[in-house]
Amino acid sequence: MGWRISRLLLLLGLLLFSGLFWWLPEALVQPALALTGARPIRADYYIDSPRLTAMNRFGRPRFILTAERLVHFPREKKTILLHPHLVQYGRHAVTTTTAEKGFVSPHGHIVIMRGHVHVIRTATNKVGPTRIETNTLTVHLDRS
Repeated sequence: MGWRISRLLLLLGLLLFSGLFWWLPEALVQPALALTGARPIRADYYIDSPRLTAMNRFGRPRFILTAERLVHFPREKKTILLHPHLVQYGRHAVTTTTAEKGFVSPHGHIVIMRGHVHVIRTATNKVGPTRIETNTLTVHLDRS
């Protein structure tokens, strides 16, 4: 009989603690947000497999930017790219840049690539092919 009571008390204690751990964060987060006036950071939209092609005045691509996913946060004016892939078409060479994550500036002319960044540039008449690997790279997109 004593072991049944101890099992019952143990079960009630576990239920009480699990309910407390479920309820406690909900009870504390909302009052904290109300006191600080902060709002939770939420994305206003997501785009799966986005593709942006910028053309020059002759109708040829200047660059093509693709990603696995694009997430936009309006409050921070931040756009995050997951697994971005950027192909830039120069006069004499094509440059391809890939990374784990990318951040686009609010005006859209700068892309910051982070995490296993790989840059491959095709050969030109004067220089052979180039391959660069780094952790962070800032790309200023051609606006002409």
